[in-house]
Amino acid sequence: MTLVPGPYRRIEKDKGRSLKEIGVAGVAFTREDVLEALNCLKGSQAGVLGGDVLEVVRGKPRYTYDSWHVDKKPNEDVSDFLKRSVAETEEYVRRYPDPQDGTILYSLVVSELGVI
Repeated sequence: MTLVPGPYRRIEKDKGRSLKEIGVAGVAFTREDVLEALNCLKGSQAGVLGGDVLEVVRGKPRYTYDSWHVDKKPNEDVSDFLKRSVAETEEYVRRYPDPQDGTILYSLVVSELGVI
């Protein structure tokens, strides 16, 4: 049984841009779509361990080498960590310089409760 919410998986499938063309499994999202995806994780048993920023150049995504990560603090309750991981990711995305023209993409590392 997966703990990643169905609405997140639908956004991932419907709005995520496949990164296969650059040899990476997974997807990346525009700012608008990643914020929607993060909203789906709120209150779930899944969190964000970190992610990468990509820029679309001549139609192809490439890593900017900007990234973030969220670590569980010692003695932090797992549910508190999950909530904080989503909040810190949202804050990072909102602060990142993004022309909002689809050229900046965000790739998330989502982890489920039992894997943290």
